[in-house]
Amino acid sequence: MELVEEKQKMKTRFSLHVTMSIVKYIVINVFLVVVNWLTTPHYWWVLWVIAGWGVGLSLNLLSEYLTYKINKEQ
Repeated sequence: MELVEEKQKMKTRFSLHVTMSIVKYIVINVFLVVVNWLTTPHYWWVLWVIAGWGVGLSLNLLSEYLTYKINKEQ
């Protein structure tokens, strides 16, 4: 019974982490797009931030997913 509860907690933590990471990414990048648009609309520097952070976020989520899958199988 404890193993089932532990796996459920792990699944909940994983989904919460994924959701919060994506929400933070979207909210902060929307804010930065607005700042970029209001200050320097001729140069979209925010695209570098979005791309760099997106790569990092993707790798982090992939790592979390693989860790979750490995722990789930055990």
